[in-house]
Amino acid sequence: MERVMEHPVFGKLSGALCVVGWLAVGSGVDAAENPGEYLSYSWKELAIQPQFDTSATFTDNLFYSRGVNRVSDVILTVSPGMKLQLGRDGANQATLEYMHDETLLIDYSDFNTRQERLQLSTRFIRGKIKVEGRDNLSFLSSILGGSISQSRQLVDRVSLNDLYTVTYDWTEKTDFYVRGTHYLVDYDRRTFLLDQQSLEGLLGMSYQWTPKLRLTVEGFYGNSSIEANAGAPAGPDSQFFGGFIGLRGTFTPKLTGSVRVGYEQREFSDGISASANTPAVGADLTYQFSNLTSVMLRYDRRTFPSPQFANQISVTDSVNLTVFQLLGTSGRWLVRGTARYDINDLTATTLATGGGSGINVERTDRIMVLGASLVYQPQPWLSCVASYEFEDFGISFGSSTAGSLLQLVPYHNNRVSLSVAIGF
Repeated sequence: MERVMEHPVFGKLSGALCVVGWLAVGSGVDAAENPGEYLSYSWKELAIQPQFDTSATFTDNLFYSRGVNRVSDVILTVSPGMKLQLGRDGANQATLEYMHDETLLIDYSDFNTRQERLQLSTRFIRGKIKVEGRDNLSFLSSILGGSISQSRQLVDRVSLNDLYTVTYDWTEKTDFYVRGTHYLVDYDRRTFLLDQQSLEGLLGMSYQWTPKLRLTVEGFYGNSSIEANAGAPAGPDSQFFGGFIGLRGTFTPKLTGSVRVGYEQREFSDGISASANTPAVGADLTYQFSNLTSVMLRYDRRTFPSPQFANQISVTDSVNLTVFQLLGTSGRWLVRGTARYDINDLTATTLATGGGSGINVERTDRIMVLGASLVYQPQPWLSCVASYEFEDFGISFGSSTAGSLLQLVPYHNNRVSLSVAIGF
């Protein structure tokens, strides 16, 4: 009989899983001493909650390559952190979370790296005014897919996301709200990816159309600017605007969520680069088949600047389907299935080359991700997850020579992971 466990891939993975499994078992043993009491400290309205995540992931395509360039490895990640909460749930409160990621690779240790992640969430209610906000600041370092993965280098970057909404309850049925969004990604100067910064303002209102449904009307305007790295040429800013009309609430006894349809246009400030206008659609729906089974569907269609070329726009369709199935009646076991399909249509853009000629770099990217997870949560502060994920990337070019120039290759990736999370 074949002894598959002697294969080096299985040997690496089994050893890594033993480390994470030991942590999970150790946590379960300590549960007899009720360690949950040591995971949350309170003083007046301030709560301090230590966090700890650890995972082992096997990937059969570390650098998102194809053919003989595919390599496998096991990635170990340890993430200690801390959560501070001022105020009480359901009332005015502010929450600050910090996580540090230490990532170690078994074979390709030259790519060991570390990351820092912070998140600030606020909620303030006074009279008819409600303010909700979230800020995410991350100092990231990882291997990315796309053409940059062919150079086999870590990509250092800073990411900042800010989202604030102010709502005014005008009457029992009508409210008005203003939402501001800021997004920034700043890559290391050695990479050729473009730094991007976007600001968007949205004005909306909602009306209680029926006892269970609210009608929403929204209009938005924003600006995206870019900066070049690694000597690449800079490009113009782009402005985008549009609006939505939608419904949110309970559609049927089993169907809840929101849907919206509208229009979006994005154009460049130089008046030369091609603009894009498209229907803009969004949906976030949950269907509750039973007390044990539910399905969540998310769909979004918007426009974004290209991360590679300063005068190119991506019209993006993204569909996410997630199925949740509780096992038994204890509420501790959950099976989760996921499916995602993205299509990115990048507009026609001419890239200048030597001799005064140009190459059309218009293309379409397609990404499909399928996954399944088994979740075990024996305590509110402890969860263990075993998961499998398959990712497939395909690409088609508007020019036969653009593929070799951009060094973008189709690939597929299989990932198996085991993770343990401790903390409230």
